Amino acid sequence: MFQVKRVIIGVEMPAERPWDASRLKSPSLLAVREGCRLADGGRISVTLASVLPKQSPGWFGSPGDAARQSGQDRIAAENVLNQLRQQHAAPESSPQQFSCVVRTGDAWEELIRLGGNRPDSLIVCGTRDLGSLRRVLFGSTGLKLLRLAPGPVWIVKPTPTENNRIDIVACTDLGPVGADVIQTAISMAAVNSGRVHVVHAAEPGADTTALTDRVHAQLAATDYRTLQAGVKVTVSVGDADQCILDCVKQCQADLVILGTSSKTGTSGLLPGSTVERLLPELKCSVLALKPEGFHSVLPPEFWTMQRVNEA
Repeated sequence: MFQVKRVIIGVEMPAERPWDASRLKSPSLLAVREGCRLADGGRISVTLASVLPKQSPGWFGSPGDAARQSGQDRIAAENVLNQLRQQHAAPESSPQQFSCVVRTGDAWEELIRLGGNRPDSLIVCGTRDLGSLRRVLFGSTGLKLLRLAPGPVWIVKPTPTENNRIDIVACTDLGPVGADVIQTAISMAAVNSGRVHVVHAAEPGADTTALTDRVHAQLAATDYRTLQAGVKVTVSVGDADQCILDCVKQCQADLVILGTSSKTGTSGLLPGSTVERLLPELKCSVLALKPEGFHSVLPPEFWTMQRVNEA
């Protein structure tokens, strides 16, 4: 079963200066809130991480000026992360259980390195564009995290809601990763007063009754009966991407949980579909789980690179 032992939360610094936690954009604030909630009061270790871009001397007049600005930015980012730590860390949390890290470089590389080459590290970060997931998923950061991180990746996006209930769409292929998707959805709904919509896409001519029974068999291995808002099962005939999009639109989902289809970081995220066809259309948060045995294609030297810029 999918399990998380570490949560790495990417925090993007505000556009306005001076930097302060109150100035953070809503995607980063939501990423911190949800990641810390998942950590369950210190049961799971949390790392708040900010990755700052490398400063170009051309912007600041000289290498010395660039270095001074970089140092000032690091101190300001550390202060923001420590403010968030004070707001969200459990009183009994130790520095090892709830840490703050500032690095310089490419965000996707540093977040993956912080998670380590292990499948139980969850990376959580917010979208950069409030209107769409397109920018983060098709930019270098989001797409590379989803494809290359050894563990699960949660891209969070604030969505308007008329009530406090969270609607989660769980996409199952009826395989082991699909069972993890359903288990994760039930667990998350239990702590968020949520409702779960389980969707499976069937090929034309398939026995939808038998497939529905198989979905219920996966549900039976969970505590779905304890959910006050309940669970709805949908088995639709058609392309997986369109079936998922229809379900998301119908229930106005806040979160979609799906599994990757490959055991390496080289192919798309869904069998019979592609990242390009599905993810740009989603207006809600996305949590992608990896199958057992998944391994990143990042080279060994990626993991052994010595860090000299960590706060």
